[in-house]
Amino acid sequence: MLIKTRDFGEIDISENVIINFPNGIYAFEEDHRFVLLSPCGENKYPMWLQSLDNENLCFIVFDPREFVADYAVTIDEETKAALDIKEDSVIDYLSMAVIPDDYLKTTVNLKSPLVVNSNNNKAAQVIAQENYPIKFPALKKEEP
Repeated sequence: MLIKTRDFGEIDISENVIINFPNGIYAFEEDHRFVLLSPCGENKYPMWLQSLDNENLCFIVFDPREFVADYAVTIDEETKAALDIKEDSVIDYLSMAVIPDDYLKTTVNLKSPLVVNSNNNKAAQVIAQENYPIKFPALKKEEP
């Protein structure tokens, strides 16, 4: 499948890598289909979370476990049902980055991660009940 991206032009992707956000992402509820692009190398962060519904919508994301080794959030029953999460589901988390003009001040949002059921590529953004910061320095890798 050929897609248009904000930063990389046209790219050919496999349909089985599409991540579906049934409710969209906060403030972008109209966009449901995304794909992770890894320009730094396969499975290397940062990655680009590119919308398939809007070529100009793209987020830079990180694995929050790169910053907090035991990172995990409590997922409520409604979200578990929406994402069809079972006991054996593989759950991945993504944290959105905010990259200011001075990129050394880049932060990641550990409070509102994207939760991805990797078994079926369904995802949702949640607000963690756990005490994680909204703005965690991305160039600092230690416990918040």
